[in-house]
Amino acid sequence: MLKFFLALRYLKKRKIVFLSIAAVTLSTALLVTVASLFTAFISAIELSASEYLGDIVLEPPARFSNYDILIKKLCQAKEIDSATPVLSASGLVHLGAGNVKAVTIWGIEPVSRCRVTNFKSNLLRQKSSPQETLFKYGDANNTPIFIGIAALSEPDPKTDQYDFAFAESFIGKKAVITTGTTESDSNSPTNLAHSRSAQVVIADVVFTSVYDIDKRFVFMPIDALANLLFPSDNKSASIIHIKCAAGVAPQQAISVVRQIWSDFASQQLNWPTFYTADTEILTSVEKQARYAAELRKQMGVLLLIFGIISTGIVILVFCIFYMIVKAKQKDLAIIKSIGGSSADITSVFLLFGLFIGLIGASAGVAIGFVVTINVNAFEQFISRLFGLKLWSSSIYMFTKIPSHFDWYWAICFFIAAVVASVLGALLPSITAARTSPVKILRYE
Repeated sequence: MLKFFLALRYLKKRKIVFLSIAAVTLSTALLVTVASLFTAFISAIELSASEYLGDIVLEPPARFSNYDILIKKLCQAKEIDSATPVLSASGLVHLGAGNVKAVTIWGIEPVSRCRVTNFKSNLLRQKSSPQETLFKYGDANNTPIFIGIAALSEPDPKTDQYDFAFAESFIGKKAVITTGTTESDSNSPTNLAHSRSAQVVIADVVFTSVYDIDKRFVFMPIDALANLLFPSDNKSASIIHIKCAAGVAPQQAISVVRQIWSDFASQQLNWPTFYTADTEILTSVEKQARYAAELRKQMGVLLLIFGIISTGIVILVFCIFYMIVKAKQKDLAIIKSIGGSSADITSVFLLFGLFIGLIGASAGVAIGFVVTINVNAFEQFISRLFGLKLWSSSIYMFTKIPSHFDWYWAICFFIAAVVASVLGALLPSITAARTSPVKILRYE
């Protein structure tokens, strides 16, 4: 009990100790915040891929026909909940005089796509509708399309917010889609490349919060895009997005998908085995694995740099404790003269270091939590106060900073901060334990 009393007494009486606590707090808060923001950004990328692509992506080396047969076979498997086709093409969208955007055009089936992904929640007009999502608008003479909001207007440079009313004003307006293919409809070499255009009407606006998707993608009925590109084959697809059944992990269902695809490609498409094997079948998270791995490397390098800087905690605690040992020689000598052992003296200062570590690390985790959860509010405050935009969706993909707090890293850095504080107190505690009461008290 005496050891705890002395450790707490030194903690209260020595104001310089608060410098150690502040150092531990700031270092812990910095590391926790950086780790949380990085992991939140990586998780947001993986989550957006899952929400946008489904659980599994099947992408053959070339487009294929009769996708409806493949989807039927996939949905019959108990591991699969639903699947949806995608026909992808590059092209241009003409929104008016001088307003032409290069886009990726996806032909989709909106009903099945909404089963596989959360596509409906991304539509400004139809997201609240109780009816099924459809490519439908009053103009029956033009093909309806959905277009990303960033293709219509850029977010405000100060707030990074879109003018949704302005974007919705495009609904019902006509546009022109121009696309093409290098595939031939016949054996004539003059048909190896051709472009096609179609009058369209904007039926809805897509807002996913992922800038790259909102900027580059236009969606139209898959049959309409197939008729535009391949008039002789309107059941073409280039990608299949798949949602797994409840309780089935995507990695578990991949082997089932691969077997169904293999049978379909050999029986329906007459593809050779080597061509079928070239098909990419990955989970949506694996599709982003390379990018996520690079981000984790950057996080590791940044944490290493900040970790090296934070080793100053050990040095600072050592210096402060060494000063206390020198200033409290008389107290230590009295303790030893009344029967206190060297182990008791050592444990007093180790407890002292432990208390500093616990207080500082706890405060650091608390500050890191507050900063991480409210990082968007802080970013907007800095932007308004200094006119400095720290986060731009056109650079960092998302319209808001991902702000999920990572408790795993918080616990790791909490423990590291406490251990660092105890290590900083270790050498001074040994010095204190070697104090000779006779030499000190002889001159008192």
